[in-house]
Amino acid sequence: MKRFLVILLTVCMLSALIPAMSVAAEPTDLTFWTYVELHSEFFEDAAARWNEMHPDEPINLKCESYPTVDDMHSKLLITLQSGQGAPDIVDVNVAKFSNFVRGEDIGFIPLNDIIEPEKDAFLEAVLDIYKKNDIYYAIEYHVGAPVIFYNTEILDAAGVKVEDLVYWSDVAEAGKKVLEATGKPIITFEIADSWCYYIMCGEKKSDWMDRDGNVIMDNQANADVLHFMLDMIDAGTAITTPGGGFHTEEYYGFMGQGGAASMLLPLWYMDRFTNFMPELKGKIQIAPIPKWDDESVAPVFGGTGTCITTQCKAQDLAKRFLYEAKISKTGSGNIWTVLGFDPLRMDIWDDDSIFKADNVFTDYYGKEIFDIITGMKDDFYPTNVTDPLFPAANTLVANEVLFKALAERNQTPEEILKEAADELRSY
Repeated sequence: MKRFLVILLTVCMLSALIPAMSVAAEPTDLTFWTYVELHSEFFEDAAARWNEMHPDEPINLKCESYPTVDDMHSKLLITLQSGQGAPDIVDVNVAKFSNFVRGEDIGFIPLNDIIEPEKDAFLEAVLDIYKKNDIYYAIEYHVGAPVIFYNTEILDAAGVKVEDLVYWSDVAEAGKKVLEATGKPIITFEIADSWCYYIMCGEKKSDWMDRDGNVIMDNQANADVLHFMLDMIDAGTAITTPGGGFHTEEYYGFMGQGGAASMLLPLWYMDRFTNFMPELKGKIQIAPIPKWDDESVAPVFGGTGTCITTQCKAQDLAKRFLYEAKISKTGSGNIWTVLGFDPLRMDIWDDDSIFKADNVFTDYYGKEIFDIITGMKDDFYPTNVTDPLFPAANTLVANEVLFKALAERNQTPEEILKEAADELRSY
């Protein structure tokens, strides 16, 4: 009888254990849309880490990367308006964001419960880009600190030192030495995208609209920047960017072959050099943007916010996953490690174990990258990219203003800016 009871007890224990051992948790499908392939890699890495940490509620993340910004945002707008077909999680470009939060019927869920407990750790000016009526609808990848990338091989040939290029007037003068010594321009200016020009205007605390929504695109500060660009083009020390912008095969080939001595964009452009211009490894030095004068600021405007759509059927899980991926200290650290971005969470910026550890970016540029960025943070200045008119304004600058001013040159900068500003005022 005793033997029978022992056997019975053993059978009962095994029967209780076998289901727990054999039945794995069913993964939840989550879809993610982006227009940057590298962002897919970042979230795939985040999903793998999530599944290791949370085996009881695994995620099956399905990433879809679209070829252009406009392709993805056009499709997203249609799916949100129709109420079907939207992804669970989606990247939204900062220049497009205001298109999605007009009116009361917003297709994204509030993220306050995962952002506000960590709010003090973030650069609030960029965090607030994705806020409407005190509700956060997205979380940014990065600060978007503006920097200038110098080809030191070209500068060295002309006897120019990076540390001497403090002001834009220094760059213009050094451009003459570079041109004479190498026959190359010191910089190129976009005519089919707006960010280089926007940074240069932002340094003057200017914008396309002011804080009250008034169109100020045609102010003298913005015209003065165009005149400066034209003066450098006339001197041969600058040219318009091959391909029109900095994200074209034509430009990558030009710059990779040592076509110009510098280019200006936020820090997030680092991965374009590592991915598309590997031949420049060890030749590119990152530096703070040149100033107009001692009152110049460093405009910041993020770049891409990640949202969760109202069509997501697992909103709580998606929010907790987004927190781990981009808001937590580990996730924010991986924004640097995986993407090479200056993470929005600034309380980790002094962690040398993260920012001076060996990775593809320190290998390419050296280990002083974040010393440069940290030295700029007191000059960070918020731009007005959340204005409802910003998407239209930015499109006008990218598609018309810069081409007319720097390429066609049939009108003065003042005339071109006034035409664009008047069109905006008519909206």
